[in-house]
Amino acid sequence: MSAAAQAIAHPILYWIKYTPAAAFVRDSPWAFPALQCLHFIGMALLIGAVGTIDLRVLGVGRPLPIDSVMRLLPLALVGFGINLLSGALFFAHDPFQYAFNLSFRLKLFLIGAAGLNAIWFRLQQSRMESALAKMIAALSLGLWLGVIIAGRFIAFTAQP
Repeated sequence: MSAAAQAIAHPILYWIKYTPAAAFVRDSPWAFPALQCLHFIGMALLIGAVGTIDLRVLGVGRPLPIDSVMRLLPLALVGFGINLLSGALFFAHDPFQYAFNLSFRLKLFLIGAAGLNAIWFRLQQSRMESALAKMIAALSLGLWLGVIIAGRFIAFTAQP
């Protein structure tokens, strides 16, 4: 589909592509690389914190009290916020490249599933040693690993 046809078929994507923020990312020689650095930092905070919590629930590092490990949760939220902002700017710089990319769609699906899993985990917080909590933690690790893999595949499955 030509760019003109996509613009007619997807006016929201066309509007996003021509916002000032998207133009800044496209036109600045350093914006995209800087956003990639921020995205990796956000990912490290998010996955580092969530992974530590999940591994502790699964029994790794038993001497560490779960309550102490749960104090890492704000770092995960900061990391998620950084990734949400940088990811939105990646999307805005060329929404047509991302919106129709199967890897991008899979990544968004996995992020949503990981978010629902986190809510489920939060509801189970009082029963951190239960088999259900361990299942939720293992699922969380798998979902976030899937997010990372799908994110890397976006560059290799770009639309023409």
